Amino acid sequence: MEIEGHGDLTALVSRILDRTDDSAAGRDRLALLVSAAQTVTRELDLTHALQRIVEVGRELVGARYGALGVIAPDGSLERFLHSGLTVERAERIGSLPTGHGILGAVVTDARTIRLDRLADDPRSAGFPAHHPPMGSFLGVPIRVGGAVFGNLYLTERAGGDPFDEVDEALITTLAAMAGTAIANSRLYERAQAERRWLEASERVIQRLLAGQLSPDDAAEVAETVLAVSEARGVVLRIGEGDAELAATAGDALGDGPRLDVPLLGAEERRLGTLEIVRGPDGHPFEEGERETAERFARSVAIARELALSRIDEQRLALADERERIARDLHDHVIQSLFAIGLTLQSTVGDPTSPMGAKIAAQVDAIDATIRQIRQAIYRLSAAPAAEAYSLRARINTLVRQTLEGEDLDSRLEFSGPVDTLVDTSLGDEVAAVVREALSNAVRHARARAVTVSMAVRGAQVVITITDDGIGMPVSGRRSGLENLRARAVELGGTFAIGPASPRGTQLRWVVPWKAS
Repeated sequence: MEIEGHGDLTALVSRILDRTDDSAAGRDRLALLVSAAQTVTRELDLTHALQRIVEVGRELVGARYGALGVIAPDGSLERFLHSGLTVERAERIGSLPTGHGILGAVVTDARTIRLDRLADDPRSAGFPAHHPPMGSFLGVPIRVGGAVFGNLYLTERAGGDPFDEVDEALITTLAAMAGTAIANSRLYERAQAERRWLEASERVIQRLLAGQLSPDDAAEVAETVLAVSEARGVVLRIGEGDAELAATAGDALGDGPRLDVPLLGAEERRLGTLEIVRGPDGHPFEEGERETAERFARSVAIARELALSRIDEQRLALADERERIARDLHDHVIQSLFAIGLTLQSTVGDPTSPMGAKIAAQVDAIDATIRQIRQAIYRLSAAPAAEAYSLRARINTLVRQTLEGEDLDSRLEFSGPVDTLVDTSLGDEVAAVVREALSNAVRHARARAVTVSMAVRGAQVVITITDDGIGMPVSGRRSGLENLRARAVELGGTFAIGPASPRGTQLRWVVPWKAS
């Protein structure tokens, strides 16, 4: 009876028992086979499970040496476990097999190879120095379905006898167990990776929709992707042309496998690109990894669109409220003041008398108040320009104009409801702070890069400006910095300036946004 694979276990058990004169020895071999199956189902650590399979394989067929190699998705050797070699011999052999020769043939041919004498096969070449001599050989591919995950092989059967078909059936059964362990481990790793991506997506989406993360804050999203993908570098690009927002996390300029994922919003509208880069030794991205990254990018892109839409709705609501206030001032307040003024004028009598002069003065004051209210109505009713209406746009323009023509890289970050909570008055103060800090970086710091960060956190507006220049001078004029400090104190806030890491200067200006 020919036994192939592990299809007919009953026949395999019969052959094992028939082969041994001692029934106890046969039962021991079956117990070893069962223990290997239990290890695969119970052991969470893949390396321990595979090591146990190699050791059981040696015992089952009486081999002196055994080894198991796991093939990575890119075809390289991911793991190599051995049994029978002393630690000293393994250290003298040195580097692991590369998957060529007879070992590679087991994988590439995807079939079992059984040899009476390994040296007689022309493919048995490339063994390193200090490798022990090996006679009989049995190599079995490790696979699940049509996919080959590695190989399991045994050499030097006890007594110098060659391996037979029962040995082959036993090791094929063990190889199937190893394949199950490897497949389950990769499924678990993929599930864990997808869970990390999903949790990261939920965090970013929640922060975007809660107004805690600005839709323009590409840096935080890039750092999130870097952490969850365990890659070497990440580049996130949102928009295009002059309006493009770009952020880099890690080292995204080195060589290595690269994955480009589009940021697709509603109706498949392309909003940008997410680039993930692995190191030179990283394995290529699998299709499952691409799909997971694409789901993350699509979710974040749609959440960003929703956040921007909500900001637009808030702007429209603010414009409607301004118009309502202007209308109420005109229809009610001014008319009431005008009526009061007419009533007072009718009671003036003799304007040269003391009482008449006082009443006339109050009428003039009412007229002045009406003029001021009309000016306020005009400002409320006037459609603000984009820069005046959006503090983000205003600061963006300020940074671009200030650094135009300068050999200086800039990075601009926003976080929180900047446009909705910071009014024009406080926005003027913010603009002055940014202008002064950028001027210092250009004129005095000799910086190569500067980062401007504006965040609304709770009841505070936080401005942080960092450059990589020569740092604060020991002496010299600091009138501009003192002005910034005075502005902060006047608004009930704080101002600090000190060294940045690893070099340069960091300025931090914090005031309550309700101060204005």
